[in-house]
Order: sequence, then structure tokens, then C-alpha cells
Amino acid sequence: MNVLWDLDGTILDAWPTLVQSFIQISGKDLDPDKVLPLLKNGNAFEKYGVPSEKIIDFRKTERTFRHEEKPLFPYVRDILEQNNINVLVTHRNRESTEELLDYWNLAPYFEEVICPEFDGFFLKPHPESYEYLHRRYQIDLAIGDQDTDLIPAREIGISTCAFRNPNPYADYAIDCYSKFETITCKDRG
Repeated sequence: MNVLWDLDGTILDAWPTLVQSFIQISGKDLDPDKVLPLLKNGNAFEKYGVPSEKIIDFRKTERTFRHEEKPLFPYVRDILEQNNINVLVTHRNRESTEELLDYWNLAPYFEEVICPEFDGFFLKPHPESYEYLHRRYQIDLAIGDQDTDLIPAREIGISTCAFRNPNPYADYAIDCYSKFETITCKDRG
């Protein structure tokens, strides 16, 4: 199977550090449980009145967290190993992405990694980076935890899998990678 992945919230459990980073740069006493969904759907900066220029501070703050605070989800390495091809599209910057992939020894699993903002592509949910990867690698499935990960795949006819976040744009939904085989069996059947 040829799979297109998202990184944060899909391969790495990085949302807790992202939420804490946002709370720090906001300078406000915010409830992490309320920040998370807004951060995931891209509305947190606007909702809490944090200027968009603070995105750089947000990214810098998040990088101060240790890599082990952004652990791999259970069984994800097993899935990466069994796939024919893995590619990645993440909104993280190139340096941070490479650091995390190297730290977790994941870089060898990926044929290509795209950080749209740094590689000349539009940000997700624009389908440009997905179209490029699909032409190059004939992607069978896109896995992500947010609408923005799944919408571009649906637009260009790639099957989608929502991870830990049931989603109307998903053909499949799993909450643990131990259940990934159910998807591959359905695709073969």
C-alpha cells in the first residue's frame, strides 16, 4: 500500500505540546480542552485574539519541548514498515520535521516529505501537494487527524482514513494503528 501521512496527531502525539505552546504565546489562562479543537481547525488565533504574526513565536515555543514529549502513536512504526511507500505532508517547518523524524528513526520510511510552506506548495487543504505526490507515487490512502488532511485527498480521489477523530471526509476511521489491517483487508476485498 502507498500511504500519504500527516505528522502531528497522526504519527506523533504532538497535540499536547502544540496546545501548551499556543497557551504560552497567547499570554492568557486558557483551558487546554477548549484550545485543542480550535487549534486543530485553525481558528484558535482568531478566537482568542492572538495576532497571526505570533505564529513564528508559536512554532519556536513548540520546538522548546523535548522530542520525547511528542511520542509515536502505538503500532505506527509497524504500519510504516509494512507499506510499500510512505510519503508525508506536514505544516511543520522543514528543520523541525527532520529533527523529529531523525529522533524517532522514521526518516528511512519516507520516500518524500513535503513541508508546503517551505517547499513551494500551498498549505493544506489545497490539493496541490497531494496531486504532486499522487502523480509520483500512486497513493492508495491518505491518513490524518484533521479535515485539512483528508479534504485534499478526497478532492483528487484518494481513499481517506481519519485517525482518532471520526470525520465526514473519511472513508475509514481508526483510533489505534492495531486496527489498520481492517482497512487493508477492505481494500483487497
